[in-house]
Amino acid sequence: MNYTTRPQLDAEQQVTASELVRHFGPWQDRAARAPVYIHHRGRLRLVLLSLDLMNTLCTPHLGDAADPSKTAHALADLLDEAILVFGRGARVAHANPAARTRFGGGARIDQPARHVSEASGAFLHDAVTRVIDSGTAETLDLIADRYPQRRLHARLDPLGDGCLLVARDATAAEEARARTAELHALERAIHVSNVAARARINPRGYLIAPDDALARITGTTTDQLATARFLTLVAVADRARVGDMIDYVCANNAAVGTRAHLLVRGATAAPVALGLAPVERGGRVEEVSVIVTPAAA
Repeated sequence: MNYTTRPQLDAEQQVTASELVRHFGPWQDRAARAPVYIHHRGRLRLVLLSLDLMNTLCTPHLGDAADPSKTAHALADLLDEAILVFGRGARVAHANPAARTRFGGGARIDQPARHVSEASGAFLHDAVTRVIDSGTAETLDLIADRYPQRRLHARLDPLGDGCLLVARDATAAEEARARTAELHALERAIHVSNVAARARINPRGYLIAPDDALARITGTTTDQLATARFLTLVAVADRARVGDMIDYVCANNAAVGTRAHLLVRGATAAPVALGLAPVERGGRVEEVSVIVTPAAA
């Protein structure tokens, strides 16, 4: 078998690391039947498979070194969520890097759950003990001593003789919802205004979901814009300069502004102000956001 060849996978054979943590049960069942390939930050990184298959593939090479718990810990260490594994006595058995960042010394191995957080430790210890004793999952909110202004939403699930805690930054989620609402309001205001338009450009230079405001400014329709490269809307004299600025935004993850002329109905050159900013996802620029504002000649 050629292990360097990328496998051809269907949707039921692959999952993101975050999705696996949230819905481990169903994916565990699938892994018992066939290997499940795990993606992290868009890259294929790990494989979840049954113990029998792992022993068949790995034991001749690894001998006594094959340890399923080490594989689970390696997966947890890749995730952005804070993950703590508690063993008997509600003591920390494993903490991934995100948990150590959040909880500091409270996430040390063999630390009692009550010492993970000064503000929430007593509630956490009681919850961990209940989950271990009852085998029933629970949720609770935590305050990390290092970040007292932020709230973590945690889920505790039984895990063997212990308990698995996965904590996400609930404050960040609330902030994201607030920013999304603000952006939605801005987009609606731009949509009904006659003074500005917003556009997005993909890496190939094409417009993404162009809006009515840009159609009004250029004297076209959204259907026509949907198949157009942004630079085809720019007057020929300005095209190379605007193209260089778009490349600069992508290469340097920086925002810039400039003046240019857009073609109205493909002919008349109308002066505009352009604001260009990168749209970053997963550590790389995937789109460029453009604000177009008509300017005085």
